[in-house]
Amino acid sequence: MPCWEKGQAFVTFICIWWYHAGMEKKIEILHFTDPLCFWCYAMEPEIRKMRVVLEDQLDYRIVMGVLSSDVSEFIGNDPESELRYEFFRMTMVDHLTQAAKVIGMPFATESLFSGKPQDMVSLPLCLAYCAMKMTDENYAEAYLRRMRECVFAEGRNLSRADDQVQLASEFPIDIEQFRGNLESDAVMNVLQDGVDECQRYSATMFPSLLMSYGESRVMVAGYAGYDGLKQAVGQLTDGVITLSEAEYSFGALEAFVQRFGKVAAREVQVMFSFTDDQLSNAVMDLVSTGRYTTQSCGSSYFIVPA
Repeated sequence: MPCWEKGQAFVTFICIWWYHAGMEKKIEILHFTDPLCFWCYAMEPEIRKMRVVLEDQLDYRIVMGVLSSDVSEFIGNDPESELRYEFFRMTMVDHLTQAAKVIGMPFATESLFSGKPQDMVSLPLCLAYCAMKMTDENYAEAYLRRMRECVFAEGRNLSRADDQVQLASEFPIDIEQFRGNLESDAVMNVLQDGVDECQRYSATMFPSLLMSYGESRVMVAGYAGYDGLKQAVGQLTDGVITLSEAEYSFGALEAFVQRFGKVAAREVQVMFSFTDDQLSNAVMDLVSTGRYTTQSCGSSYFIVPA
């Protein structure tokens, strides 16, 4: 083969390799979170849409942090602690009630702060997530979601181990193994790994998304809408990967519900950029098949396979 042909073949090989290497490069996302973080719950519609749209272009991993480990962190430990908690409770109820109207996720305001101050400490729920991860990692994310639904939409208290075990029994796992993991010393080590990772990347706010693409990194700290995630992905990849809008079809809607097993109406609305009327019509079509039903919860509703 003449030298110029060898050179041309080499260039062609390099171009093909470079193309496939670029195509195979993925966005990696570390999602720093906490079960009792309201804004983490609020951002789930945008997170789910991003994951569906990016699909095979995304490696996604949850990193568990701890929002609060002791009640004294937010009300102190003195004779005025109870009064301080009452002020905290009233302030948070008002703040979250207004926020819930904006985000549209199912939210049970009246019962969220009806318990004792200790019920607002997130450490026990963080450990429960880690216990599920130790028991069967395949169900850890779904268990985290169920904890959020229980707390924010159903007004249930999950601060006690027995309540966490009862919730875990909804999943096809060895429940005694879960209980053993929850009561073990090892579960704290698993959680500490997540806390250390939060500190390593200076993730001091929940939710935070650390996006990596090759050598580039972007941190999205705090609640962000879908447009904010679009901007972050475009900046991170220099436009190589973009967050598009999801095209609606009845099949796409069914696939979305089936993928997550239970979705909020707001998540469907964000997923397909629906108006309120379009959302109502799409859900009506879905329910009319008899394969799906709705569950009223708090200020909105969920859609689940019947």
